[in-house]
Amino acid sequence: MILRTSCLFALLATLTVAAPEVTMQRYENAEEVKFSWGWIRWLMNSKVDPKAEMTVGIVQVEPNQTNPYHMHPNSAEYVHVLSGSCEQLVGDKWAPMKAGDTIRFPKAVPHQARTGKEPCRMMIIYDTGERQMVVLDQKK
Repeated sequence: MILRTSCLFALLATLTVAAPEVTMQRYENAEEVKFSWGWIRWLMNSKVDPKAEMTVGIVQVEPNQTNPYHMHPNSAEYVHVLSGSCEQLVGDKWAPMKAGDTIRFPKAVPHQARTGKEPCRMMIIYDTGERQMVVLDQKK
């Protein structure tokens, strides 16, 4: 067995594998896109890397704010709370979220986030490099 393992390692050492193209976006280099309710930094998408198959961002909803009621017709959205807390509108009910919680919104499902006394910072991920967003009639 030891001899076979040594032969395998020797064979693997001789193989040449082309390195895949890798794109890295540094957080501090991602532009902070400001909105009345907070901001988003897009860390990866098809604008950062035309070959990107996902969109990844960091979003912050400031205290006592609500982002627009919206949906994404071309992608599911995954939201992971990094710090703070918020509520996510799911159907006609608000679901509370805190740091460490993750929620998935299927493609074309309307949703909205709101905060209380503290800001909420989240990682948002979409299963396409070209996220689309459609703002819907505002929920109360």
